This record gives sequence, C-alpha cells and structure tokens, in this order.
Amino acid sequence: MKSKIFVIGLIGGTFLLFSCVSNKSGSQAEVKDEVLVTVDFSAAKKPISPYIFGVNDGADYRRVQPKSVRLGGNRMTAYNWETNKSNAGTDWHNSSDDYLVSKAPQYRTIPGGPALKVSQDASLYNIPYTLLTLQMAGYVANSNGNMTAKNELDGPDWCKVVNRKNAPFLLKPDKSDKVVYTDEYLNYLNDIIGKSDSSTGFKAYALDNEPALWQHTHPLIQRQALRTEELIEKSIDLALTVKDFDPNADVFGPSLFGYSSYCELGANWKLIEVNSLYKYQWFIDYYLEKMKEAEDKYNKRLLDVLDLHYYTEAKGGCGKRKCDHFDNDECIKARINSVRSLYDPSYKEKSWIQDTGAKFFPLIPKLQASIDKFYPGTKIAFTEYDFGGGQHISGAIAQADFLGLLAESEIYFASIWAFDKADYQFAAINMFTNYDNNGGYFGENLVSSNSSDDYTVSSFVAENTTDGKLHIILTNKAIHTATKVTINLDSYNASSAELYVLDNGGPDIYKSDSKIKTKKGQISLILEPLTVNHLVLSE
Repeated sequence: MKSKIFVIGLIGGTFLLFSCVSNKSGSQAEVKDEVLVTVDFSAAKKPISPYIFGVNDGADYRRVQPKSVRLGGNRMTAYNWETNKSNAGTDWHNSSDDYLVSKAPQYRTIPGGPALKVSQDASLYNIPYTLLTLQMAGYVANSNGNMTAKNELDGPDWCKVVNRKNAPFLLKPDKSDKVVYTDEYLNYLNDIIGKSDSSTGFKAYALDNEPALWQHTHPLIQRQALRTEELIEKSIDLALTVKDFDPNADVFGPSLFGYSSYCELGANWKLIEVNSLYKYQWFIDYYLEKMKEAEDKYNKRLLDVLDLHYYTEAKGGCGKRKCDHFDNDECIKARINSVRSLYDPSYKEKSWIQDTGAKFFPLIPKLQASIDKFYPGTKIAFTEYDFGGGQHISGAIAQADFLGLLAESEIYFASIWAFDKADYQFAAINMFTNYDNNGGYFGENLVSSNSSDDYTVSSFVAENTTDGKLHIILTNKAIHTATKVTINLDSYNASSAELYVLDNGGPDIYKSDSKIKTKKGQISLILEPLTVNHLVLSE
C-alpha cells in the first residue's frame, strides 16, 4: 500500500479529509506547519493550451505522453529534405551524414524522412500538434564526411536553399540541380500528409533554429556574423513562403538561444546603433516591431508565435548549473526555485544573469509587455528548455511548477529538450497528461488558486470538461519535512477524491488505494517531502 487516506473530523457540517501519504520506502517525515490553498471559482478562468505539454523529437513516447512535438535543433539548420543529409556543425566535427534518419532507416531514401516520421509518430501516439523547423541559413548538406572551409559553398558538398521555385513542383525532387526549394518541400509534404488543417499535416513551422549562433554552430555556412537586417529579411521571406502556401499554419520565430540573445541577438545587434532614441529595450522589441511592420506591408500576419529557448543558468551550492548533486540541499533548492526567475520579481537566482543586472527578470511578464507594445496578439513558446534533474524528484518538481506557470501565464507552446536521462521530468509531464496511465488529463480551464506559502507548496487547479472533475496539482518543495495542506474549495461539493503521487522512490506515478469521501468545503492532507501530487475531485 503506497498511502493511507482517512476522514478525521466533521466540523460545522463539513468533512475534513486527512491524507497521510507515505513515500515508497514507507517512511514518514516530520510534519511542517500548515499551508493554506484557496481555490477561487469566482475569478475568470484561463484556457490552458495543451501544447505546453510538449517534447522535442527523440523523446521516448513509451515513457511520456506529450500533446505536442517539435522537430528542431542544430541539425535542422543544414538539413537537406531531398536527400535527408544534414550537417552537425561544430556539435560534431562539421559532419555531413544521414544522422537524422539513422534511427529510422525505413525513411533513409524517402525525401523528407524525419518530417514524415514525426507525423507518423504523432498519429500513432495521439499527439495533436506538430512543429517543423525550416531552413533559413542559406545552405544545406549534400554529401557525407567532415566538412572544412575548403568545401566551398558552391561546390558539390552543399546545396543552396531557395524559398520559391517559380516552376512546376516535383514530387520526386531533382537531386542534381544543387538547389533545394522550400515551397517544393511544403508541397511535397502536403501531397503525403496534408496541410495544417489536416489530421496529419504539420500545424506549425519554425524559422530555423538559433540563428544568433549560426556563426559558431555552423561556421561553414554562416561565415560572417549574422547581421540584424539579414535575419529580418530572411525571416520575412520564409514566413511569406509558409503563409502563401498554408495560411492556417502557425509561424514560430526567431528561435533565440537564451537570455543574451533576447537582449542583443548574441552581440550581433547593437542597441545604440539601431536604436539611437532608445525605443527598444532589448532585441525582442526590435524583432517584434519589424515583424509587425511586415504584417502591415503584406496584409497578413507573418509571426504567430515568439519562439524562445530557455536553459536555466541558476547555480546551486556547488557553483554549477543543472548539477546532479542530489544530496546537496542547496543544489536541490536552486533547481526547484530557478523556475521563479520567470515570474517572481522578489526572487534573485545565483547566475551570471543576476550578476549582470537581470534587467529582464522576471522573464514572462517582460515578454508579454514587449508583445503588448510592439506586436499585440503574438503568442509565446519555449521550444527548448531544461531545468535539469531528470534523474531526481527535484527535476520533477521544477518541471511541474514550470508547466503550471505556463498554464497561468497562458503560454501557447513548450517542448522540453531532454531525452535519455529525463525520467522524472517526463513523469512530471505525465502528471498533467497521463497521471493514471490511461490518458487522464489535467484539464482545459485553469481555476484561480493561491498558496499561502508558494515557496513550500505550489498549487494549480483545473476543470476538465471531458471527465467533469476538478484537478489539483500540488508540489511540496520542502526537502526534509512533510507539509500539511488545507484546501478551501468554497462551495464546491466534492463527493469523492483520488490522489496520485510522484516521489523520491522512483519516476513512477502511483495512486492511493483508499477513496476520499467528502462533502462541500475543505480538504486537509499531508504531503510528504519533495513530491508532486495530483488530486482528482468529483462533485
């Protein structure tokens, strides 16, 4: 038996429920003071985008059940859809090879193999939203081997990328013409899997991957620093190509690699040079306005989603970021609290960002302010992120808090960049998408809730219109002490409850074997240290 749950009292006609939750080892910790969670049904509810529960292609779908998937990464910048060859850039000796189809040899000789595989996987595993990265740097791989500067771009080892063919499309592309056409690629995919309004077509396209780093990750293609004007010109032209072919598809851009690229495009964009009147606070302002100007010029929205990558820079007690010192309390706290840099103005992480002023922390409110000013209606996505701890419960807690934050902030899309060593992070995603191993889902509408001690217990509440139940996710961030939590439900008349738990005994969600019976009003339960808990209430 994983836990025991029992009624402990009847007060004023309301049943109080006490849940004594044991971890998998059977031990119970000292109980800390009470945390009060208040659920406010009178406040406006927020729609939850299911696409925040996403992964990058390469995740094991037997371990995680996502609602979105992205095909991206450095390999996609120099990917040749006609031959399935790609170049690793400086990630691996500037190697051009068949890596992207190496784990799916059945697609090796089929044009667009990686994209077709993602579409097939999405259908097989019921993933409703797919995002495909398109090529914008200008050249893609055309041979095998480690490339050097001696392999000239106009030689046999590279192909030029052109957005519009201006000639009849071929479903069997000409591999000898030294050119790959983006619109022919889109037409080819449409012929096989359909456009964004089909059940199998890609719902969105990204304007390449981390362009601010091209000079470093792909120096054989981007041989000079990327000019700001060049990025804007390429972004507009590729976005127009996508929208002309598939007007309903979402366009994501500019896939910025991290905090410094938000500020200055990786030192490629100089605030004073472009912004003599200090109109823009950071590069994101400039990018949004230029894409808005393009919409006005062409009379169509060319950027639907602001695409960012976020890898925490917060350091633990050891002085390292995303460390695996799981026996160090300060390292555990740093991981769990690092999520606060995205929303909490009172939190100061230990990082180079904080050391240099952290002008744009907390991040999400700053992003939304820029959107509201320069390109209203633009959505936000974190298409790569990682808080670490994939092999420890602290990683699950940070992951769950991050997903809850995304729901509260009405973020549109997120896909974690984590693969083989992400068991706890994947389990935290499953807490929202498959908590009962039967497709059990958190919900479509976020209900306002407040924790009296958010540093100890975070709360996220949702209504699920499909099962008609109220779902409450609670993370206990106390490391050594259990925490008593009292949940005020106002007039909600809960007749039964189930509890699902993820703890330090392993990355498997388990269910309490006792039913909770209650009448309206209030629930009290004990949360063991370092746990993610999913409470399912029926009215």
